[in-house]
Amino acid sequence: MPIQFSDSYLEKCWGYRHEGQEKIRCAILAAGLGRRLEPLTVRYIPKPLFPLGGKVAMVETWVRKMVESGITDISMNLCVLKQTIKDHFGDGGKFGASISYVEEDVPSGTLGGVCKQILGRDARVLPGECPVEIEPFRGSTVIAPSGDIVTNIGADVLQELYDIHKQVGAAFTMALVPVPRDRIKDFGTAVLESPQKRNGQLSSSGQVVQFLEKDPNSPSNLNNASVYFIEARLLRELDALRTNATLSVEEPFYDFGKHVLPAMLGKLPYVKLSSDNRLWGVQFDGEWFDVGQKRDYLRVNERVLDGAIDLNLPFEMLPWGYLGSGVAIDFSKVTIIPPVVIGNQCTIEPGATLGPYAVIGDGWTIERNAKISHSVLWERYPMFRDNGSQLSPDEMRLIDRHEVREGVTIERSIVAGGAIEIDIRDSTVEVLEDGKVAVTSIDAQPTGARA
Repeated sequence: MPIQFSDSYLEKCWGYRHEGQEKIRCAILAAGLGRRLEPLTVRYIPKPLFPLGGKVAMVETWVRKMVESGITDISMNLCVLKQTIKDHFGDGGKFGASISYVEEDVPSGTLGGVCKQILGRDARVLPGECPVEIEPFRGSTVIAPSGDIVTNIGADVLQELYDIHKQVGAAFTMALVPVPRDRIKDFGTAVLESPQKRNGQLSSSGQVVQFLEKDPNSPSNLNNASVYFIEARLLRELDALRTNATLSVEEPFYDFGKHVLPAMLGKLPYVKLSSDNRLWGVQFDGEWFDVGQKRDYLRVNERVLDGAIDLNLPFEMLPWGYLGSGVAIDFSKVTIIPPVVIGNQCTIEPGATLGPYAVIGDGWTIERNAKISHSVLWERYPMFRDNGSQLSPDEMRLIDRHEVREGVTIERSIVAGGAIEIDIRDSTVEVLEDGKVAVTSIDAQPTGARA
């Protein structure tokens, strides 16, 4: 690896200290379609690349956590706009990691995504799937987070989870987060048997004896946090039973929450697993967000600006927020209501009002008397035509002005680009191929079944 960490640094990393005992790989799930975040996930970037605080991709937070833990063997499965993620991370060298990729034309489910990343060339190839080219993982324990989860589960908590996983002899350990009782219908919840109380952010630990997927009558409010510790031997057993991730399969087996967890509890009638696969759950009481919908994305950005999410943004930190480089602004002539992020190479004209909770990505011009609050304006990301081809940088500059015009108000919206000439509220804004701006409700949802 081109980045050579010092021995003193590595000795502080729990994953590095375990290298002599066993190797650990982080297999990040990054192939979801992100349909509830359309049109952004169709025309610009996949959900794992959605920026936090105007700059740091959601999935990048997991790469950072792993390297801080001393775990540099990282893989990702990709599907939607897969080249954008590969361009962002490359081989991982910039981040101090070695990153490999499993590319999918059609998502294979959470189970398939992890099995392919860990078993590599040894993974089953189902009808319609491409062979996997990466080397099989030769270690025993896998950390498998979802790339669209934002949380304060950092290196120290990951170490605690790993230690618990090993101490109890679990085959599968899942982090659990409490959710409000009126939201249990939206999540998969776990019931623990005689949970042991603990100190710190991991407040209880116990064997999972019941798992209910989106059941409003669940006796538990402990939600599946989509952060897993899994033994590779279990994945080999599961891969032999795996099916395609489609609703047309008569006896489906491709999803951790829908199929694997019930099967481990003996609740999936058509699948029988070996009896030595202990399923364990650990309650985490810190910040956690599943960025499933656009308002979730706005909310998690607000928590970043509040300082509730542990994240270092590459901007100058000031009492009111963050300031990028090359910004043209006269602070005596604008109004800033904290917290606010102003990215690199922005122009903020006199009379503009920013905040609260305004995230202005790189390269925007905010004209006189414009007002922006509770919104995220993206820097220029790759842009794709309806036929899937990517616009060149020169084409993008011609059609995407990245301007908020004089007197315009933007509230509670996600703006990917354009010349914004009308007030925008509770909306998603994209730029079309002809340069026109398309505005849709932030609550708009695609129709059709989801596997």
